[in-house]
Amino acid sequence: MTLQDASLPQKPDRLPAKAVPERSAQLGMARISGLLAPLLFAVIAGIDGLGTSIAFAALIFAGSVSAGFGMGVGAILMSSILLTLIITLGSRYPASIGQVRKPNVAILAAAIAAALASPALVDAPEDVRIMTAFAILGTSAAATGVVFLLSGAFGFGKLVRFMPFSVIAGFLAGSGCLMIQGAVNMLLAGHPAIDLFTTAGGRQAIANLHIALIFAFILNFSLRRSSSPLVAPGIMLAAAVLFYLMLIGLGVDAETARSFHWLPALPAEAGLELPSPIAIFTHADWSAVIHAAPAIASVVLLSMVGLLLNTSGQEVATRREIDADNELRTTGLANLLVGGFGGAPGFSSMSMTLLATRMGGVSRLPGLATTLVLVLMLPFAGQLAGAMPTFVAAGLMITLGYDMAEEWLWGARRQLPRNEWLVILTIPFCMLVFGFLTGMMIGLALAILSFVYNYARLSVIRSDTSLHARRSSTDRPPVETTHLEAVGDQVQVLELQEYLFFGTAEQVVAAVRRRLQDQHRPTLRHAIVDFRRVSGMDAAAAAAFVKIRNLLAEAGAELLLSGLSSESQATLRRNGLGEPLGPALRLEPDLDHAIEYCEQNLLQDMAREETWQDIEDYFAQTIGPSARLKDLVASMEEIRLQPGDRFIRAGEPGEDLFLLWTGRAKVEAVLANGKRLRLRTVKPGVVLGEIAIYRGGARTADVMAEVPSTVYRLARRQLRYLEQADPELALLVHRLCATTLAERLTIANRMVQSLHE
Repeated sequence: MTLQDASLPQKPDRLPAKAVPERSAQLGMARISGLLAPLLFAVIAGIDGLGTSIAFAALIFAGSVSAGFGMGVGAILMSSILLTLIITLGSRYPASIGQVRKPNVAILAAAIAAALASPALVDAPEDVRIMTAFAILGTSAAATGVVFLLSGAFGFGKLVRFMPFSVIAGFLAGSGCLMIQGAVNMLLAGHPAIDLFTTAGGRQAIANLHIALIFAFILNFSLRRSSSPLVAPGIMLAAAVLFYLMLIGLGVDAETARSFHWLPALPAEAGLELPSPIAIFTHADWSAVIHAAPAIASVVLLSMVGLLLNTSGQEVATRREIDADNELRTTGLANLLVGGFGGAPGFSSMSMTLLATRMGGVSRLPGLATTLVLVLMLPFAGQLAGAMPTFVAAGLMITLGYDMAEEWLWGARRQLPRNEWLVILTIPFCMLVFGFLTGMMIGLALAILSFVYNYARLSVIRSDTSLHARRSSTDRPPVETTHLEAVGDQVQVLELQEYLFFGTAEQVVAAVRRRLQDQHRPTLRHAIVDFRRVSGMDAAAAAAFVKIRNLLAEAGAELLLSGLSSESQATLRRNGLGEPLGPALRLEPDLDHAIEYCEQNLLQDMAREETWQDIEDYFAQTIGPSARLKDLVASMEEIRLQPGDRFIRAGEPGEDLFLLWTGRAKVEAVLANGKRLRLRTVKPGVVLGEIAIYRGGARTADVMAEVPSTVYRLARRQLRYLEQADPELALLVHRLCATTLAERLTIANRMVQSLHE
């Protein structure tokens, strides 16, 4: 045995005789525990699924379609079975649990009630009304399935996130309010308001409502005090047991209880009923289904939002990445199958999925066990539905509706700005007063108005400056720079951003109008509007620029538009800024060219090279008079250049100081692909290389003459010699460099300051 082997604990060749049965017992207990936890979850989920199926069916199949209640329970329970099974088998997160979702049911119940109230269905046979209700349910599930499948296949799921949060929250809050309204209507059994206090049946309905509200209060109170999954099923079972004990104590039979609307109007011995796809297709009024299309579309949208939000929540809670596109495809297949027999749409439930994870681990056992429990309940769905007290189903719906309304209506109050919260508040109110579809349209309209208002408040003017702060890429001598500093406020420079539309273009008009009316500033000669950061514009924005052109023309000023895309140019042409442009309008390819054009116009009133009598006069105006200026000129070498001659080369040591005396030069950089990029234009009287004369290092760009030019050069070694032999003359060189650096730093500081104002 090596030293390394001896240092490690040794595994015995065989276990002691007593250890074998003990370990086997532990493994057996672990297996039993691993099976009991998923089974316990399945029982909880099964009771919850049955209870909500009965409650949802009671909400949808009430009034003129109450005879379809039994089939409704079977169809919704069957929907839960398929959703749970397919999502469990197909999801990338094995513990995902599918359910029929309450917001969808609330919306569809309102849509079905509106369809049944239409003149075409009021006098229709009972089976037509019932099959029409199933057709609306099935169509919504099928449409949800198709949209999910396509979105998952093409990765379009993320697009739904562009839906305004206020609209989504308003729909969910409205769904909760509609669920409460449906439960109340079910309990009132269609009694007119005037009969509720004057007839025996009306007073009985009021009493039933009170009992349901008390049960809902107890259920809601208990759920808020305890997070145990046994609370809701336990309270529902306890309420049902107490109800039947009361019936026994009062000597009331089931039929009498049904006459008091204490139990659903369904024979207790009724068995499993499922709608026939053929009967739905042949008996349903499909024109009513078409009229319910907006509600169906909203169900699809909310299902998409709900599924993606749940998926994101599951990723955070479980710390595992979940493929949203796969979830869309799997859930789409499940909904497509559900829609085939008139079932209700649904998707994975985050709360049930997390509960399944805690109780059964990340495995498919909880979902499979839940499917088995629901399948075992399915043959008895009719009896169980007929035996559930009405106040339990109605109280459950009121609790669910209140929970949704509080979460998305009252809870959002602390998270959103007041105007967005008012949109959320308005949607449920309009749904209750004017109906679901009207409420939905009003909500969308308010959301659009809120978006326009908020977007219009965002400034599309990135900066509002003048040539006092902004300069072109042309290097000018100090005398011209000084002149531009003095008269640069005669040019307004507006840099725009974002998308321009009727709500934001008026900001640009107002900025130009304020400048024209400002009596404390010089008369405006040019207004530059730069579109480089503008993504587009509408016709109303283009009309605003026609107004700006007219305002400037009336004031004798010129409008320059720079950086326009081809689309923006086309929009402007279509709306009054076409060819010919006219004397008050000019287009420039970019902001630099527009500023250079204005600089040239402002400099027309002053002399150019004739401003200096000679180079000594130039030095006198730049660094001040001195008796040594002639010696400074003598220390520099005069070089004459032809177009294309380079006097500064990239990569060479920066050893020389240059003064462009006549002509014009350009500064270029060579890109990685070999192309040359023009950086700046250099005018006479500009000093070049002043930084390199101090720091040394390699040149970073080429400078070449564009026209026949003359430059004066002072070598770095000559400056070092002057510092030793003639400090007074060397000081003049340093003053020239310092003046040049100061001018450029001043311009740069003003530009930076203007961008942060």
